[in-house]
Amino acid sequence: MTKRGQIVVGSLGLLLVLLGLWIAMGIRIVDNRHVGCRIRLGQIQTNETPPGLHWVMVPIESLATVPIHTRILDYKGVEVLAKDGLRIHMDITVGYKIKPQMACDAYLQYTDIERGLVVPEIRSALRKVASLFLSTEYYEKRSEVDAKIVMALEELDNPYFEIVQVNIRNVVLPDSVVQAIQRKIVAKQEAERMQFVLEKEKKEAERKKIEAQGIAEANRMIAGSLTENYLKWYQIQAIKDLGQSPSNTFMVVPYDSSLFPVPTYPLPGSPGTKK
Repeated sequence: MTKRGQIVVGSLGLLLVLLGLWIAMGIRIVDNRHVGCRIRLGQIQTNETPPGLHWVMVPIESLATVPIHTRILDYKGVEVLAKDGLRIHMDITVGYKIKPQMACDAYLQYTDIERGLVVPEIRSALRKVASLFLSTEYYEKRSEVDAKIVMALEELDNPYFEIVQVNIRNVVLPDSVVQAIQRKIVAKQEAERMQFVLEKEKKEAERKKIEAQGIAEANRMIAGSLTENYLKWYQIQAIKDLGQSPSNTFMVVPYDSSLFPVPTYPLPGSPGTKK
């Protein structure tokens, strides 16, 4: 082979090597958690490149990737205003996903999609829904308020991304609100205690009233049954018992005009009574 032929062959070999290197430099792999967005001559193309093996024409073309899997944003101490104007701080975790069919449009509008689009949108929606509730409701109706905030964020209508999970971890209220709520709780408990005492006293008064009515009725029944004949019989029984008592060896029983015995008993403190 002549020298000229050797130069041609060498040039072709070098060209093939450079061509292979150029082709290899343009190989791109997009995993299944991303979509690709082609950038041709500085212009972002809005046609999404699906996951897989792709080739771009270097250097006039490049391939940027946009994540479409669930990403977690952790907000700590986010300040929001309640309906009554008081400042509340919340710790909240939000999971979101970029819509695959809108990934390149979002990348065209916001190069940093998370900081430029997602974070401001979520903060705005959170402040808007948080302002619908009074500060006291965050304490007294925590679960209900949390559910409404979560629902409002999950229903956030944005063409580029969707909210897939929301978790409100903590809500910090102003000290003045917490103290006012605690005073209210103490006052409520004291009112309930007083109500219990009043109910107890009322029931006790009713019990005593019923008891007194029972005693009065019993007295009326006894008074109605104490006839003269019954009293005479009872008096005779008393004399009989007294006469049978071992402490008496002699007993004088006077009688009245109707010959009814009238017992006499020594009264305490009378003469002849042993103390």
